[in-house]
Amino acid sequence: YSNGSVAASEIYGPLAALLGGARGNEPDGGTSLWSSPVQVNPTLQSTEIWELWDWTLDAHPIHLHLVKFKVLERQAFNTTTGQLIGMPQSSRFTERGFKDTVIVYPGEITRVKATFDRPGLYVWHCHVLSHEDNEMMLPYCVGDSQSAPGCDQLQFA
Repeated sequence: YSNGSVAASEIYGPLAALLGGARGNEPDGGTSLWSSPVQVNPTLQSTEIWELWDWTLDAHPIHLHLVKFKVLERQAFNTTTGQLIGMPQSSRFTERGFKDTVIVYPGEITRVKATFDRPGLYVWHCHVLSHEDNEMMLPYCVGDSQSAPGCDQLQFA
């Protein structure tokens, strides 16, 4: 407002929770917005290990559409410096087997191994609705960016 006060909706409104790119060990993580060029483009039939770094104070249930993955391990890190702390810990008993969603905890890297066996345009996002609705959702294209279904209209990084 012009008098310098802040509306209650601005104080208590949702903060931006963002997903990052390939630089997980940096505080800004190479964050992206929904409208940013697509940074994630796995090759069809490839298997990748993704590192999900949680720099926030919240746990995030991260969901990858139409891909199954296994939780490999978790490792603590310093959320100020990105420095790893201790040794990686194996996945918990309840996390064994194939998943499509994993809870990523604050100050931890969660490493997952995913095989991308369906060509096309999909999303990965946080399943906390207020996060999902406020930019914590990004598209990814599996396969050739020009011929995979839905991917030919996108801009790639």
